Amino acid sequence: MPLNIDYLRALEFPAIETAITDRDVMLYALTIGLGRDPLDAHDLTYVYERDLAVFPTMPLIVGHPGNWMVDQRTGITRAMVVHGGQRLRTLAPLPIGGTVVSRNRIVDILDKGASGAVLVIERETRDRATDALLAHSQSLVFCRADGGFGGTPGQGQYDFMAVPQRPPDQVVDLPTDANAALLYRLNQDRNPLHADPEVAAKAGFQRPILHGLCTYGLAAVAVAKANPGRTLATVETRFSKPVLPGETITVEMWKEADGIAFQARVAARDVVVLDRGRVTFTDKEAS
Repeated sequence: MPLNIDYLRALEFPAIETAITDRDVMLYALTIGLGRDPLDAHDLTYVYERDLAVFPTMPLIVGHPGNWMVDQRTGITRAMVVHGGQRLRTLAPLPIGGTVVSRNRIVDILDKGASGAVLVIERETRDRATDALLAHSQSLVFCRADGGFGGTPGQGQYDFMAVPQRPPDQVVDLPTDANAALLYRLNQDRNPLHADPEVAAKAGFQRPILHGLCTYGLAAVAVAKANPGRTLATVETRFSKPVLPGETITVEMWKEADGIAFQARVAARDVVVLDRGRVTFTDKEAS
């Protein structure tokens, strides 16, 4: 069945309250590669309860609306859905020991014809105690079997900026474990595409793939470690190819006036898995 555009545009998600525990903070950090070296002082900040800090991309796993796409009234072909792109702006750390309130909404639906459709979903996360805005995110969800409903393609409306055409200034290799997707899905994303070989095969993949947001988090960690003493403010990228758990991800970075441009590739398959990445920081780089 085609996408039910009217139903999707009218869909209201309930507000989601999440208690931020130190366990959740440390688990998330471990799932994006922090703590691989238990003697790394930078990593211990995010995986050890003494002076524990929240890694800035954690808001992406807080307030997930659940597996709502299985609702047949949406018209979405669930097995053919992948993450197309992600933007995040973090204004303040999640409060460890506190509670936050997240609100999700579909703000646009783009028709890419035979290529599929794109849902643009935004999320705001606020501190329940103060109502302060902590994070704002925008997800581009690619419904690969659901285009051609007569909508607009939104050409250029949500574009990401290309990386520079020169050799990168910094390169970081990040190994992933064979069970990385099984670990990452404990962050409230139980999509069987990342665990069930049969589901992965039906979606056209040789095996379960790594979550796009895990690859995103790994790249953000690489940028943070390459820029010590600086705090990530915004991170955005497109998901161009999937990563298979166990592969090594190479993050290539370029220093720009407003931050860092980056992309990530799997050299063993000669594919770019994240492209058009950009990071800004809460501070200016020291001269």
